[in-house]
Amino acid sequence: MTPQKKNIAFVDNDQDETYIFQIALDELEIDYNFHYFKDSISFMDYLNDNSQELPKLIFLNMHLPNKSGLELFQEIRADQNFDFIRTVIYSNSMCEVTISAFKSLGTTDFIVRTPELAEMKNILKRLIVDIESNQTEV
Repeated sequence: MTPQKKNIAFVDNDQDETYIFQIALDELEIDYNFHYFKDSISFMDYLNDNSQELPKLIFLNMHLPNKSGLELFQEIRADQNFDFIRTVIYSNSMCEVTISAFKSLGTTDFIVRTPELAEMKNILKRLIVDIESNQTEV
């Protein structure tokens, strides 16, 4: 049996960051479907579209147009249909207050952006290996 592709969602309005992220992900040689969203509205439309398979993993920028990453994460967590989705907060910098706010809502994964492709690749590899080793079948 062939393993099913992983759905990974990336929510960020910076196309350059998205490009670096996707190259790093490609170099990991994992089988995945990459879904890019430039704002919170298009992402929530995707999550609420019952014809779409939901992502197993979301990379969420803290600074988005229309709604902050924290507001979007609160909206995701308010819906029990999305409880199984692991969310990684992805941003240029993070202060302890912001990290605490996200942790109180249930995320423990944070990535500070790096322009270095090799470093991003290593970060993603460690994260995805950790996620796969901690997943349980429902």
